[in-house]
Amino acid sequence: MQNQGPKIPPPFLSWYIRNLIKDSVVKRVLLLGLVCVVALFSFGQSLVKDICIGPGNSNPQNFVRVGNRTFFVANDAIHGYELWVTDGTETGTIMVKDINAGAADGCLYHGMRYTKASVLQALGKYVYFFAGDAIHGFELWRSDGTDWGTTMVKDIFQGPVSSSVDLNITRAGNFLFFAANDGKHGTELWKSDGTDTGTIVVKDIYPGPQSGNPLYLFADSDVVYFAANDNIHGYGLWKSNGTEDGTVFLKNVAPTGDAGDSIPFIKFKGELYFNGFSLGTGAELWKTNGTAAGTVMVKDINTGKGDGAPIHFNIVRDHIVFSAVTKNNGNELWQSDGTEAGTLLIKDIRQGTEGSNPGRPVVLGDKIYFVASDSENRTELWVSDLSDTGTQIFYPPVPTTGEHFKNLFADNQVIYFTTDSANTGFELWRTDGTTRGTVMMSELCQGNCSSEPAGFYKSDTTLFFSAYDETHGRELWGIGSNVTFIEEITSEALKDVYIDPLKRKLNQLRQTGSDITYIKIFDLAGSEIYTQWIKDPNQISSESFKPGIYILRAYDEHDDLVSFVRFVKE
Repeated sequence: MQNQGPKIPPPFLSWYIRNLIKDSVVKRVLLLGLVCVVALFSFGQSLVKDICIGPGNSNPQNFVRVGNRTFFVANDAIHGYELWVTDGTETGTIMVKDINAGAADGCLYHGMRYTKASVLQALGKYVYFFAGDAIHGFELWRSDGTDWGTTMVKDIFQGPVSSSVDLNITRAGNFLFFAANDGKHGTELWKSDGTDTGTIVVKDIYPGPQSGNPLYLFADSDVVYFAANDNIHGYGLWKSNGTEDGTVFLKNVAPTGDAGDSIPFIKFKGELYFNGFSLGTGAELWKTNGTAAGTVMVKDINTGKGDGAPIHFNIVRDHIVFSAVTKNNGNELWQSDGTEAGTLLIKDIRQGTEGSNPGRPVVLGDKIYFVASDSENRTELWVSDLSDTGTQIFYPPVPTTGEHFKNLFADNQVIYFTTDSANTGFELWRTDGTTRGTVMMSELCQGNCSSEPAGFYKSDTTLFFSAYDETHGRELWGIGSNVTFIEEITSEALKDVYIDPLKRKLNQLRQTGSDITYIKIFDLAGSEIYTQWIKDPNQISSESFKPGIYILRAYDEHDDLVSFVRFVKE
């Protein structure tokens, strides 16, 4: 991001905003106004753009944010599936480039076994992805959001053959890692710094034209972990720092996932936990500290050679939660503190060997929420505090037969999900963790028709998703910007805001460990009124601001939002 210069004269390069609210009457009026604003925006979901005009489906998917815009893949029925970008407005939602000219798909791979849209990954000011045209097949591309700035990075497998059909890209440090085939080394681990010359094979793991087939790439800082086969150990756990010598085999246990859980890792207490397969124990819970000696099985959950198959990892209350399988209980909800003794079944929700098949849990406060089926074959929304008695049906209070909940997504202090009711199809609901605060947002597809919102992605202050109605088909929708910021305003947040001159952090912001590179200030309408790069510690006055409520957002070097704060100017 180039420095456009601040929009008000900056006598200093660091922040100090004083005298936010002095008068108690003014404060009451402002807070009352906030209540009204929340009521206006909390349920504000709207169609961003009818990309495939009419009842056809554009199927927007695979969102990623770069700078102040969000990239995704969609089909307008004229150009096929191509790269799109949005700023959250209709006019600001455009196709970036027709990579595969005409109606052919540039960002949708059609294979013999599956069809898959390009996975998008952000690095610096660009979005990276695999795309195919009529000349090169699927190769690594990048885009800055303009037609002319959307170019192929490297023709790895020269000619019309695709170098990658997996399409996944992982960012570790300042590099992108992916599996690719150049026609000489087979499918091996590659990295790219975004340039042709900087896109190279990291290591020929399975020497010669055969393939090491790296799978399940997972980044931990500037190191990437993955499964691969070197023809010596069979498939096992590897790690790489991006150099040939630094790409090493750890242990003969292969990270594995399933169709619904393609990334089998989670970082917890400084170590990586994963679903690892070995011939002696099957797929079980393992952990690694990055060394061979420190790569160990946590627990043989499904004893013997049977698969415990731990998947759907999340973290709450200093524990990992996940689903796993045993012979006696079937697929149920488990927890682990990282030790064998502390890896335990939370509750046998569906008695017997069939299991409740809990979905991926999401976290709200100190509890988890998930979808599961009980012994009466009722698939409902459950809540758990990680105890047996504290694991129970959350909603609806009176369970009904059938499958009623899908697509849970946690966003700050709210969970969004899809469910149906007696008078509607599957529509978008939200909950704050209370029965009273569990409500349908609005009925996008009237009557028994289902809009089935899916593919949720939080981009700065807008929650994007796809949804269906009979007029527009499945299109791009968004939930009103600034909702989470407004809802969190408290008197405690209305304190002075300044930069720590030593650590280059903004006080009164959520600390994420990321260095702040620049900040922006927006008004409640979402208009950007100020931008400043962070260099030296000094203060700046807020005298140039008009009275009102403002949102200060802090970004890192990758243009990712790391913190925010709200303040009021009298």
